[in-house]
Amino acid sequence: MASLYFDIRDLFSAVRMGWSGKKIWAGLCGLFIAYFVYSALVVVGYVMSGMTGSELLHTYGLFPGAAPDKVGGLPAILHLVAMVVAAVVLFLTTSVMCKVTYQQLRGDDFYTLGEAFGFIRKHWGGVVFGPIACFALLVLFLVAGMIIGWLAGVIPAVGEIAFAIGFIPIFFAALVAVFIVFAIIASILLAPAIVGTVGEDALEVVIQSFSVCWSQPWRSALYLVWLGISVYVGTVILSGLMTLALGLIGWACGMFMDEKLVGMLQIAQGYLPSVDFSTPILHAYPEMKTIWSDLAETQPNASVIWSGRILGIMLVMLTGVLLSYVQAAFASGTTLIYVILRKKKDDENMLEWEDPDFTNFDFDGEDEATSEDSDSTEGGTANEENAAGGSDSSAEK
Repeated sequence: MASLYFDIRDLFSAVRMGWSGKKIWAGLCGLFIAYFVYSALVVVGYVMSGMTGSELLHTYGLFPGAAPDKVGGLPAILHLVAMVVAAVVLFLTTSVMCKVTYQQLRGDDFYTLGEAFGFIRKHWGGVVFGPIACFALLVLFLVAGMIIGWLAGVIPAVGEIAFAIGFIPIFFAALVAVFIVFAIIASILLAPAIVGTVGEDALEVVIQSFSVCWSQPWRSALYLVWLGISVYVGTVILSGLMTLALGLIGWACGMFMDEKLVGMLQIAQGYLPSVDFSTPILHAYPEMKTIWSDLAETQPNASVIWSGRILGIMLVMLTGVLLSYVQAAFASGTTLIYVILRKKKDDENMLEWEDPDFTNFDFDGEDEATSEDSDSTEGGTANEENAAGGSDSSAEK
C-alpha cells in the first residue's frame, strides 16, 4: 500500500504515475475507438449533406471536424451524437485509468487492464449518468424559475405581488442553482475517480460531488489547479523529449537517406492534423515547429510515397501516446485528489477498504461455518455415545 501524506504533496506523483504502460495503452484504445466512431458518424453526416469523399479528404484529411451549424438537419444530429459518443468513450477510459491507479495505490501492481475494463463494464452507469443527474437538477431549478416567472407575468396584479413577497425564497433557490453549477463541474472532473475507485453508482456520484463542493471547496479548487499545472509541465517535458528524439532520428538517419527522408516527411505531414502555431497556447511549444517545418522540394517515387504514408500513421500513433499520457496523468491526479478529499472530509482511508471485486469471498464466514459444522459433528458424536451408554446400562439392569 502506498504511503500518502493526504495533502497537496501527494499530487506531485501524478506526473510520474501517468507514465504507465497500462494506462497509456488504455488511453490509446479509448482514443482509437472514439476516433473511429466519431469519424464514421461525422463522415456520414457530411456525405448526407452533399459532400463527396474526395472533398472530405482534401478539406479535412484523416481528421474530419464536426460542424453541426454548417450541415443542419439530420447530419447535424449525427455530428452531435458523434461528439457525445466520443466524450462518453473518453470518460469511461479515464475511469479505467482511475481504477488502475487506485489498485496501484493499494499495492496491487499486478492488476490487469482486463480486470479494470471488466470493473468499469459493471459500473459504467455512474460515470455517464452521475454528471447527467447533476445537470438534471439544474434544469429542474431553471424550469421552476421559468414557471414562476410565467405565472407572475400572466396573472394580473396578484402575480407581481406574489413574486415580490416570495422573492427571498426565490433568491435562495437561485443561489442553490448556482451551487449546483459548481457541483456539475465537480462531477465532470471527479466522476471517473469516484466510480473508478470503489464502483459507486450515479446517486453516489451526485452525493460526493455536492459533498466535495460544500465541505472542501477551497481545497478542491487548489488541488485541481495544481493538478492542471503539474500535467501541463509533464506534457511540455514529454513533448520536448519526443521532439528531441525525432530530431535525433532526422539527424542520424538523414545523413544517408537524404532526399528519401525529406520525401517521406512531406508525405507524412499530409496525414497529420493541421496546426496553427499563431495561437497563443502553442507559444509554449516552439520546438514542435521543427516537425512541421518547411521541407525542401523533392519528387518522391512510389516506394517513398507509401513509406511516407506509413510514417504518417506512425506519427499519428505517437501523437496518441502523448495525448494518452495527458489523460493518464489527469486520471492519476484526480484519483489521488478524491482519496485525499475523502480522508479530509469523512476521515476515511479508502486504501484500507475491502476490494469490491472480492466481497463475495467471505473467508471469515467460511471459517465460522466450518467451526459450526465441526461443533455439530462433535455434538452428534457425543449424543451417540450417551445414547450407547444408556442402552448398555439398561441391558445390565
